[in-house]
Amino acid sequence: MNYDIAVIGGGPGGYVAAIRAAQLGGKVLLVEKESLGGVCLNRGCIPTKTLLKSAEKWEDLKRSSEFGLTATGIGFDFGAVMARKNAVVAQLRGGIEQLVRSHGITVVQGTAMLTGPSRLAVSNPDTGRRESYEARQIIIATGSQPGPVPVPGCGLPAVITSDELLELTEIPPSLLIIGGGVVGIEFATLMRSFGCEVTIVELLPAVLPGLDNDLVKRLGIILRKQGIKTLVGARVTAIEAAPAGVLVAVDTGKGRQQLPAGKVLVAAGRRPVLADLGLAAAGVVYDHAGITVNARMETNVAGIYAIGDVTGRSMLAHVASAEGLVAAENAMGVSSLMDYRAVPACIFTTPEIASVGLTEQAALAGGEAFKISKFNFAANGKAVSMAEPDGLVKIVAAAGTGKILGMHILGAHASDLIMEGALAIRNNLTARDIAHTIHPHPTLTEVVMECAHGIDGDMIHQLKQKQRPPLT
Repeated sequence: MNYDIAVIGGGPGGYVAAIRAAQLGGKVLLVEKESLGGVCLNRGCIPTKTLLKSAEKWEDLKRSSEFGLTATGIGFDFGAVMARKNAVVAQLRGGIEQLVRSHGITVVQGTAMLTGPSRLAVSNPDTGRRESYEARQIIIATGSQPGPVPVPGCGLPAVITSDELLELTEIPPSLLIIGGGVVGIEFATLMRSFGCEVTIVELLPAVLPGLDNDLVKRLGIILRKQGIKTLVGARVTAIEAAPAGVLVAVDTGKGRQQLPAGKVLVAAGRRPVLADLGLAAAGVVYDHAGITVNARMETNVAGIYAIGDVTGRSMLAHVASAEGLVAAENAMGVSSLMDYRAVPACIFTTPEIASVGLTEQAALAGGEAFKISKFNFAANGKAVSMAEPDGLVKIVAAAGTGKILGMHILGAHASDLIMEGALAIRNNLTARDIAHTIHPHPTLTEVVMECAHGIDGDMIHQLKQKQRPPLT
C-alpha cells in the first residue's frame, strides 16, 4: 500500500505529525506498537499528573483546619486513586483515537522496521502477520524508554521503573529512588504525600541538574520540610533481597550505608528507542544518543525524518509535538524550521517548578553582562490567601537592553506562569514590557510582574534594597 507519509510511533510527536500531514492533504499511515498517546499519555505525563492531583487534594484535606474547616474520618483509597488515573488515561486516549480517525489517518498496530528509504514492514506479534508499506516520506517517532542501571540486584522484583510504579495498588512503606532528576523528584513528592518514607540517591552534587541554582537551593529546603531525604554525590552499589523488601548499599562519598526499602524506583534517565528499526540498513546516521537531524527534522537520508525523544535532543512531550509539526510540514512541502530558544520545562512537584531560557549559571558562562531579579511568592496576596507562599520567581535579563534571557519559577501554578517568560523570550521582549503590562489583581501573575520591575530596581511590594550591579 502506498502513502504520502508514514509515521512510526503514535506518541505526542507521532500522532501530532500524522494529523498535521493529513491537514495538509497527505494520505497518512500511523504505526503504533502499543497504544496511541505513547509514554506521555499512557505511562508518563498524564498518569503522573492525575496521581499528583489526588495527592494535592489529600494534602488539602489534611490542612483543612488552616482554612477554618473541620474534616473528620478522612482517608484515601489508593486503589480508587489508581482507578481514577486509569479512567483519565482511557478518556484521553479515546479522544486521540477520535482525532486521528476524523482526519482519515490509517492506524496499524505493530512494530515497524525500515526496509528502504521509502519502505517499511510492520509486524504484529499478536497475529504473526507482517505487512509491507510504501511511503513517499517517513517520520520516525519511536520515543524513549527507561535507561538501565548497572547495579547488582536491579533484577529483583522489588526494583521497579516508573512503568511498574504506575500500576501499584498500594503504597509501599518505604521507597528508595535512584536518580534525582524530574521523574525521581515528581514521584518522591507524590509518594511522600501518601505517607511513604522516601529517600532519593543522586550521583551528581545536586538534584535536578541544569536547573537554576536558586531554585535547587529553595527546593532542597522544601523537600526536607516534606520529610523527603536526599543523598547527593552518592551512588547505589548493590541491592539485595531482604524480608521486608530490599537492602540498598549506598556509597555516599564519605562512607557506605545499608538502607532498607520496600521498593526501589530506578529513575536514572531514559534512552532513545533505536533497536530493530532498520536504521543502518536504510543508511540513517545515529548513535547511542539518538538519530541525527537538522532544524527541519530531516535525517541524512532524503525523505526520512525523526522527531521527539528518539533524536535525543530534548525529551519533553511538548518539544516532540512541535518537532512533529515541523517534520510534517517539511514532508508535505511547507518549509518549516524548529526554534529551540524558548522551550519551557515544568516539574510537577509541590510546589511546582518551571523554567525557560538561560539560568544564572549559564548566563555567567556566556560572558555577557546581565541582571537578575527575584521576587518571593510570600509577598503576593493571592499566594498568601491560598496558603501557598513557598517559592520565588527569578528573571535573568540582558544588562543593557533588559531583554529577557531566562525565567525560573518555584511556586504554585509555576507551570502556567512560565508561559509569560516563554512568550517574552520567543518575541525578544524586555523586562519593562512585562513590568508595564497591567496584570490582574489579585493573581499569581503579579509575582512575575513584580520580578520584572526588579530588573530596573523598582519593585513596589518589596523592602527597598541596594540594587546589584550587572553580572558578567
